Amino acid sequence: MKQAFHLLHAAVLSLALTGGAVAAEKKSAATKVTETAKEAVAKATGKPMPMNLRADMIDTKAKTITMKRKSDGAEIKHVLTDSTVIMNGETPAKLSDIKAGDSVGGTRLKKSDTEYEVVKITKFGPAAPKKAKTEGEAKPAEKKP
Repeated sequence: MKQAFHLLHAAVLSLALTGGAVAAEKKSAATKVTETAKEAVAKATGKPMPMNLRADMIDTKAKTITMKRKSDGAEIKHVLTDSTVIMNGETPAKLSDIKAGDSVGGTRLKKSDTEYEVVKITKFGPAAPKKAKTEGEAKPAEKKP
């Protein structure tokens, strides 16, 4: 009887210990699922996603803006349609106003992993230069928990 109790106790403990690892694994998987679910919902519902890209190539005849991802070098194509609205701030603009190397912001719909449909371009122009840190520049104060 005592031996059966110890076996039962050991089984419960082993389940509890592996349950923690499974819970952590489920949590990381849930995070990945949530991120891909957001993209799937946006694609299925037709809800536009924010867009901020660097225009590496522009084809005015095909109405596309292509950028290369830094991480893997894949070319991501952004297709403009007849309903795409192009503005630069408050000023109406045309695709031909956008130059290679410009930073382009707006909204887009995901069609595939490498293709998007541009809904609206709200701003474009040369990328803002990055501010260089000087040696005497102080770091922002860190918050203590």
